[in-house]
Amino acid sequence: MEALFKRKLVAQICQRLAEPRRFIQVIAGPRQTGKTTVVLQALEESGFQSRFVSADDPNLNSVE
Repeated sequence: MEALFKRKLVAQICQRLAEPRRFIQVIAGPRQTGKTTVVLQALEESGFQSRFVSADDPNLNSVE
């Protein structure tokens, strides 16, 4: 995914991902502000393996 516009927070998120794991990282904010875009760009730049799951899907079922 080659982005035409790179979000400013990408470098900061990449830096946080490279730190030793102590806490989970949460990206929160209003709808339609680029949260998913910045996370996907950071994951692509960092090279970390990832799995994307949207919690917006109303058909999601809990896993037992």
